[in-house]
Amino acid sequence: MQMQERRALYLKIRDYLAADIAAGKWSENDKLPSERQLTEQFSTTRVTARQALAQLEAEGLIFRANRRGWFVTPPRINYDPSRDVGFVRYVQEQGFSARTQTLDKQLVELPDKIADEVGLERGTPVYEILRRRYINDRPCLIEKIYLNPKNCPGVLQYSLDGSLWNLLRTEYELEPVERHLEIYPQTLEHRIADALDANTGTTGLYIRRICRDQHGEFLELDEEFWLHNALKVVVSVSPF
Repeated sequence: MQMQERRALYLKIRDYLAADIAAGKWSENDKLPSERQLTEQFSTTRVTARQALAQLEAEGLIFRANRRGWFVTPPRINYDPSRDVGFVRYVQEQGFSARTQTLDKQLVELPDKIADEVGLERGTPVYEILRRRYINDRPCLIEKIYLNPKNCPGVLQYSLDGSLWNLLRTEYELEPVERHLEIYPQTLEHRIADALDANTGTTGLYIRRICRDQHGEFLELDEEFWLHNALKVVVSVSPF
């Protein structure tokens, strides 16, 4: 009976907060009452309050920022991973602000497993690029790229805070022609979660893209680690 009462109370708190969000009491990115405030308001335990907040987070209505509390989730962007439109452009087309921050860029050896997958010799040097991308100043995406330097030597000398595809087109006349996409949910491991100001184990969406250029050569492997409540995948298909 006690467990049923506690479950009913966490759902009551969940419904109360969800109704206030729907009514516009809190707007996107507004901070919600703290766990301590909820425990006092509903005369319950912090465990129950946290359970209600976790339920809303799983539904995508709120998100937690490390050491700062719980906030109302902004609207999701529509994301088509098959398009060759730069991140900033397609986010801005939907009425949001966007920016990219390059965290690291270096020459490394391509991991053996990936080398075997894309048909390169083990130990092949590639450019490794790590970027964090923001929507309305909220970090939503960590992107890890392995870029084949064969047809774009010296690309690391450029700023990579803009569109990488635009840079490859204008400076190296390279075009992505063949793509292989994988998309599936996964939890965010510590390094990625920390970079996104989220908790380790937070639900994320993993998008993996392998591209070959117009010459049929491996161009890049792009791994994207998204916060699950930042986007919805939308793909338009035209009849042949």
